[in-house]
Amino acid sequence: MRYLILTVLCALVVPAWAAELRLHGEVTDVNTRTPFGEVLVRVYKDGVKQQVFTTGAEGHYNVRLDNEANYVIRFSAPGRVTKCFSVDTHGGEWTGDNRSVDLAVEMTLFERVDGVDLSFFDMPMGIARFSPMTGFLSWNKEYEERVQEEVSRLMAEIALRRATLGEQAMNPEERTSRQ
Repeated sequence: MRYLILTVLCALVVPAWAAELRLHGEVTDVNTRTPFGEVLVRVYKDGVKQQVFTTGAEGHYNVRLDNEANYVIRFSAPGRVTKCFSVDTHGGEWTGDNRSVDLAVEMTLFERVDGVDLSFFDMPMGIARFSPMTGFLSWNKEYEERVQEEVSRLMAEIALRRATLGEQAMNPEERTSRQ
């Protein structure tokens, strides 16, 4: 009984800490890395849309994520492929602390290409895990490696398709002179 009381007292003396996560960043063009403005940003918390806003002309976004939830942050623009990433903020937390952890994430968008199935990009391009108690954030490297293989394959297919479409757009004299 004495040890139980001592344990309870020690638990009461432990400082109260619970960090919150603030995401911010810029949406850019995948090829030029220049800011891509007026991008629609949708934030889903546990599968329910929570926020919808548009980046400014400079492509900047800011989002505060509550603890104890799963998030998907989705970026889209007309004529561009929609992309997203996810963040899990579940974990032990203590109340009464106002710390925040800032995380910058650049999201790159590229133009759609007719004739290429780009539905793979509906999947998160990255998965992060945030621990509110420690304020530590980590990315799932194994997932990223698996995703990167398919992204590389699709980007090569896109380049080939664009080259083919470019060739088809030329008139016959231009094609003959290039050969």
